[in-house]
Amino acid sequence: MKPRLGLPSDAEAVTKVIIETMPLDPQWNYRFPLRLKFPDDHYKYTRMLIEYFLDPAYDDWLVMVVEDSLDPHSPEDATIVAFGVWDVSYLNKRVYGPSYQPQDPVTDVENRGGSMRRDANHERFNAFWKGQIQAYKLYFSPIGPEQIHLQILATLPAFQRRGHGSSLCEWAMELVRREDLEDMSVMASPMGYELYTWLGFETVARFRIQVPGEEEGLTLQAMIYKRFNG
Repeated sequence: MKPRLGLPSDAEAVTKVIIETMPLDPQWNYRFPLRLKFPDDHYKYTRMLIEYFLDPAYDDWLVMVVEDSLDPHSPEDATIVAFGVWDVSYLNKRVYGPSYQPQDPVTDVENRGGSMRRDANHERFNAFWKGQIQAYKLYFSPIGPEQIHLQILATLPAFQRRGHGSSLCEWAMELVRREDLEDMSVMASPMGYELYTWLGFETVARFRIQVPGEEEGLTLQAMIYKRFNG
């Protein structure tokens, strides 16, 4: 099925997808090692972030969803099984100029109690978020404001290998071409790297996220899809 625009009423379904899918990704376990001990906190703050992304007032962000059913003969049973979140702040930067500061839902969640959430390792959470910001500035910011960034991509395990992640990325790749943007960027974890490579993304750099003094860390790939590739 084709992607459609996510709506505020989709918050519960999208939250379910992310909670069931993201633990397959090493970065989720790295940041939220206590999610099984404190499931209420995990649900509360995950949903809060999703609600920000889906809120039309947060127009720097765009959520696209895909619906599907395990029974191909019962399309009426279709529900949201995959979604993607993009930073589309290029729109407001076109209006207000490149110095426009995009909205920051992660900080808003932190300010509404997320800084005290019990499911997270806060040192690792902060290292992950700050590391991504630094990598974005280093590898993507020099390109300029005419780009989009893929923040989250997830498909329920039972619906993987059906092309839903590809269809979401292809929707965004078409947006890049239609809007004459420079590229789409992503900080790829091991779970998504093969998909992005298959779709034609290029690796710009590998970077390490690690709390000082710890042996455990994450290696992510800064990747871009360039308009002239399509």
